[in-house]
Amino acid sequence: IVGYTNAGKSTLLNALTGASVHAEQRVFATLDPTTRRLGLPTGREVLLTDTVGFIQKLPTDLVAAFRATLEEVTEADVIVQVLDASSPAVLEQAATVEQVLADLGAKDKPRVVALNKVDLLGPSARRRAIGAISSRYPGAVAISATKRTGFGELLTAVDRSSRGDTVELEILVPYGEESVLAALRKVGGVERTEYVEGGTRAWGWVPRHLARRFEAWSAALTKVPSRRSGSLRAQRPPG
Repeated sequence: IVGYTNAGKSTLLNALTGASVHAEQRVFATLDPTTRRLGLPTGREVLLTDTVGFIQKLPTDLVAAFRATLEEVTEADVIVQVLDASSPAVLEQAATVEQVLADLGAKDKPRVVALNKVDLLGPSARRRAIGAISSRYPGAVAISATKRTGFGELLTAVDRSSRGDTVELEILVPYGEESVLAALRKVGGVERTEYVEGGTRAWGWVPRHLARRFEAWSAALTKVPSRRSGSLRAQRPPG
């Protein structure tokens, strides 16, 4: 999670994961990276890490001091950029974050933009803020970390953006071997299931490098009537 200082990153981490990261309205309230496990709507789990808040013209010595925190950004698969919708300078703050990400070599990583604190805005101001941010960041998700609203859409966006190089998967899991479906949900996702003779038929996706784990259950489809192929089919990364 990245963002300008006081954008609500730690509050969001706490709300999503039940963590107890210190959060208050002051510069550098978060100094050490905190990582917590987060369950996504598909049942997959990811690790969510809070980072130090960015500011304009971050001094070189502070960059060095916070290197351990900032390096978490370079190693992440997806960046969740939190913006403070209630700040009149939200676009300038977003530009500062963009510059820091560029300096870290992370500006091209998959990103989900969360427009936080929308609960502090009236209807007209909220529409203006969402419109201004959406023109710069299409697909931005409006949330309130304190009111815990917009989380469903946010987690779905994180799920899609973090899939990376995946393949579609169709498998047949014999009854009594439901742990296979649990494993698929943990490392990938299950889109839908159907109960048929011989077991549970499931359609989903999995990271390409883990596809071999499920080959035996994909091959099992050759033993039942099917209108679809039981082979693995390449899927383009979302977004």
